[in-house]
Amino acid sequence: MSDYYHHFLTSMAGVGGNPPLSQHGASIPVQQAPVLGLGTTPMSPAYQNLGGYFNGYAEPIMFSAPKAQRSRRKSAPGLDHIKHRRTRSGCYTCRSRRVKCDETHPVCERCRKGNRECVYPEPTPPKGSVKDSSGQSQQESPTSSRGDDDDDDDETGQDGSLTPIMDEDEEEAESATMQFSTPTIPPPRSSASVASLSFSHEPLDAGQGLDGDVQFYLNYYRDNITHYHYSVVNDCDNFFQEILTGSAIQDEGLLYAVVGFAAYHYTLQNPIGEIKDFLQFYNRSVTLLLGFLKRKERHTAMTLLTILQLATIEEYLGDWVNLMGHQKAALEVLTELYTPQTVMQTSVGRMILTWYTRFDVFTGIMGSSETMLPREWFTAYVDYYETRAAENPTELSYKTEVCSGRLRMISMEMSLLFGRGARQELTEEEYTAEHCRLYNALHEWKNSWDPALVNPEFLVTDLPMNGATEADRIFQPFTPGLLFRPPLFASTILTCEWNSIVLMHGSQGASDPSSETLEKLRGHAYEICQICEAVETWPLSPAGSLIIMQPCLGIAALFVPQEEAYQLWIRKKFALLERMGYISPGTMRLRMAELFRDGSCLRWWLPNDEGFTPMLQSIRAFADERNATAVSTQSENLRQIRSVFSRMDIRRTATGQGQLSDRVNTMLLE
Repeated sequence: MSDYYHHFLTSMAGVGGNPPLSQHGASIPVQQAPVLGLGTTPMSPAYQNLGGYFNGYAEPIMFSAPKAQRSRRKSAPGLDHIKHRRTRSGCYTCRSRRVKCDETHPVCERCRKGNRECVYPEPTPPKGSVKDSSGQSQQESPTSSRGDDDDDDDETGQDGSLTPIMDEDEEEAESATMQFSTPTIPPPRSSASVASLSFSHEPLDAGQGLDGDVQFYLNYYRDNITHYHYSVVNDCDNFFQEILTGSAIQDEGLLYAVVGFAAYHYTLQNPIGEIKDFLQFYNRSVTLLLGFLKRKERHTAMTLLTILQLATIEEYLGDWVNLMGHQKAALEVLTELYTPQTVMQTSVGRMILTWYTRFDVFTGIMGSSETMLPREWFTAYVDYYETRAAENPTELSYKTEVCSGRLRMISMEMSLLFGRGARQELTEEEYTAEHCRLYNALHEWKNSWDPALVNPEFLVTDLPMNGATEADRIFQPFTPGLLFRPPLFASTILTCEWNSIVLMHGSQGASDPSSETLEKLRGHAYEICQICEAVETWPLSPAGSLIIMQPCLGIAALFVPQEEAYQLWIRKKFALLERMGYISPGTMRLRMAELFRDGSCLRWWLPNDEGFTPMLQSIRAFADERNATAVSTQSENLRQIRSVFSRMDIRRTATGQGQLSDRVNTMLLE
């Protein structure tokens, strides 16, 4: 891989040397690798309490070195090295929770306050003594619940014995030790092996197993995260539920990226969640990936999946500057590992292509630039699923993939047109001809659906009113034909995406659309809002299905009537999406503030900070500061991201498009 991504990751994480390797090939926790640095800009006071997340990595919680390889921790740079006392005589409950025990007998103070069972180890037998008849020389540590304000990581060695804990002063000196916040409902601590998670692959190190928190978040991922959270319309191979999680337990970097995504969503639901609760996993994945790249090991599909998962996290954080850095690296690895033909030969390759092209098309259309992948990759996708659909005429998933692939192909061609038009590479006649062709292609796409994808038997007709009358709703979700239930729910998503692409196409064809044209475009925007309202209202909507509609909603917001009631509806939806974890980028918020003529949108969507939790405020500030202090390796991304969302202005005049109004207006009114 080129040096660009090395510098990019280092600028994000400030990572130094390579992590050492264990005997089994798994990297061992390192104490001094700094992460997520912000260049030379002083850390803002809001992040002073994050300690190691700007100066050094927190100690990863999964892999621990064999006893023979363990060494005493070194103090952080800039701190005087102090020899600290460790204790082996604290109760098992405190030791398993990695907190200092005051060793009060029979019940220590922490266990008394937390109403926990307090069990002390038996006196250490003299050397040479034999185990008792049960084969156990010590009582095993009981499983404990999470504390009110303490970390919950297990401190067990490979042989199951507990390792010493640090004194409180040592914990303060080592910023790498971070603690989890207390969730509203304590997550179960499972002692089950990886096999109990029903993965189809063996763990990376079956003897060592997974840390309890990693295992918990993997289970949470499987139970709560869907392909809709990745803005993927269809997942006919069950990739995210089975293949990705199975792959993650074979690759440490991918594991921490996936777990970090799950932890992010879990922490958002925790009223007292903190940003450090999930950043530790993200940071660990970044440093492992950088170490892998510095060792110049051969890239694999695992490498590419890790990069794409990190990019998705950046998207959720509203940090498109860093997302585009990952996107460039993903392109390099994708084209190194695959060709348009070979990428479609495996389920992993197919989803990698779907995952990547979604970023590629979106940034291309919104940033007036071509997609980075050439046309043949998009064509290969459509050809593959057309063949599968012909071979399996009753398989709805293949039909859905064909529709999705064709729509993505049209979007790619729109990206090409907008990019060439912005650079004045086309004459007015050439631009007009291609714009008209794409208009026809969009409507041919909508009219050529297989009847099985709009089977009326799957229409949802029983949306609950939830105490509201139809007159109370600005956008009526009860219009027949809007919402399909599974297995045709993807048809609802595709219809929403089609309307948004029609809006983008129509708005960019004329520098000054006529009132009739705008009214027709508002009809598409209205249908997007209706679909979003229906999906939110229906209690059986799949998890994450509103998130996939976020770009559609953002474009529709430009065309709805500029009246207070409509604007408030839009703002409530953006607030809801952020509470679900999808943070609006600063450029997006700026466009909406201009549209609504209300600068308060830059801070939060709703008056009086309604629903603007401390967690969301921390994430917003974190991403905004990273964008504001983008360093040299990300400067190109910063320039590009300023043009993304630039098309969110229906009256924008593009060079070379000023005389297209009459013909395009006529087309749109047909």
